[in-house]
Amino acid sequence: MSLVHYLFSFGGRINRAKQWGIVLIGLVGAILQAALVQSTIGAGTLIDVVSKKIALDAFLASANTQMFLAVWGVLFVILLYIRLAVDTKRLHDRNKSAWWLLVFVVAPLALNIPSLLQASASLSHVADVIRAAQQGLPRPPHIPRVTPNPLATLMGGAAGILSLWAFVELYCLRGTSGDNRFGSDPLAPKG
Repeated sequence: MSLVHYLFSFGGRINRAKQWGIVLIGLVGAILQAALVQSTIGAGTLIDVVSKKIALDAFLASANTQMFLAVWGVLFVILLYIRLAVDTKRLHDRNKSAWWLLVFVVAPLALNIPSLLQASASLSHVADVIRAAQQGLPRPPHIPRVTPNPLATLMGGAAGILSLWAFVELYCLRGTSGDNRFGSDPLAPKG
């Protein structure tokens, strides 16, 4: 199997070892993203935006931010495509169709939306508290404490369970022995 087929094709089967290779690709992608942040906008600028020293609209209008978002968007789409292609071939090895990606990828993302919204509110709260502390003021009374949202917690827990199930299916369990409806056994001796 060629590298291009491994990374970009949705057909065939791969074994667990090749599935673990996607972890290395994801690690390289994360390093590239961190380098991209540092080389275009800088981590300090992100902290200034969160603490509201820099207005969000000014930050988004800067050329560096727009370049970062464009490059990051392209990198994200490529890495997502690769992950979906590799996960599909691994599901095929488990004799499951690619429709299982809805359970293993899409559902956890959707279930985490309330948690992401809550995290955004928490970051805004932290920024207000930091700004007050930097000005030497006590914690402003008008800034309420962020209380956990039970629905976000339940949905995040469900997403965690689905993600654990996906991890076991894709990274731990052996594929079906012998040929299946998706192709030949990737561990079968070539002869």
